[in-house]
Amino acid sequence: MDSAIRLRGLHKRFGETVAVDDLDLDIEPGEFFSMLGPSGSGKTTVLRMIAGFERPTSGSVALFGADVTALAPFQRPVNTVFQDYALFPHLSVLANVEYGLRVAGVARKERRARAEEALGQVRLAGYEERRPHELSGGQRQRVALARAIVLRPQALLLDEPLGALDLKLREQMQVELKELQRSLGITFVFVTHDQDEALTLSDRVAVFDAGRVVQLGTPREVYDHPRNSFIASFVGSSTLLDPDVAAALGLDRAPMAVRPERVTLDGPAGGVPGTIAEVIYTGPEHRLVVDLDGLGARITALEPNTGAARPRARGDRVTVSVERGAAAPLETEPAPA
Repeated sequence: MDSAIRLRGLHKRFGETVAVDDLDLDIEPGEFFSMLGPSGSGKTTVLRMIAGFERPTSGSVALFGADVTALAPFQRPVNTVFQDYALFPHLSVLANVEYGLRVAGVARKERRARAEEALGQVRLAGYEERRPHELSGGQRQRVALARAIVLRPQALLLDEPLGALDLKLREQMQVELKELQRSLGITFVFVTHDQDEALTLSDRVAVFDAGRVVQLGTPREVYDHPRNSFIASFVGSSTLLDPDVAAALGLDRAPMAVRPERVTLDGPAGGVPGTIAEVIYTGPEHRLVVDLDGLGARITALEPNTGAARPRARGDRVTVSVERGAAAPLETEPAPA
């Protein structure tokens, strides 16, 4: 079976700036695939080259077995959803969703039926006659999704689609996006700088840095086994341990990364002594920063908020331990996937 999206030797230069650097990438049919990275890492440029909004400086883009590198956006079997929704303010919800079908010359009766079906898929049945300004941000995003899927693309490209929403709406839309992708059965390519979104939604994640994919894998693989210090710090939070600190904790004598939830305080086997330097209350958890005795280093641990009468406090003495398999060895230099 052909890949849904196949990128080979993809390179994009803007003047003297290299935005995408010799990228090879395969995205499979029916996959929810996320491209994750900080601003300027190249992820949005890659999405725009897949969509046809940008032409590669060199390399190729193939969609479902066909080379589309030289084709215009409207000639490609994909559609794009943007962060700013790009709705027509003077048109009704129904007319917004029908717009692409009208441009394509689809008959009025079929247009209406397909638009109503798409609105039902995004839980907006009954909203057909409203205008965009009468909708919430989440509802406007659903209209944008309906307008994209009504054209029945083989792949849907989503460029930071939840970035303008508040936290609660973002969490709700994450669930709805995953359900929509599962019900449609098509490939979703999702660009985000939000690590939680990428881990929550994706079948696989490509982590971008400086125009290259520095790690590619399932959310669990990327989180539990970060390849280098950039990934360990960018995807979630980690304490980076130099070889001496790692060895003192009974780990391999190599640069290591350990997630705070894998650090144990006052465990039965003892550990390295230290003093709590900071306690950060997050609601369900306490984030504890510990100064390790004699090592000139700190490590962060997480403990659940149990409602104890006296939770841990600054200045408390503790012992720190990390299970050998709970820390990930790091490459000293980033390497492309």
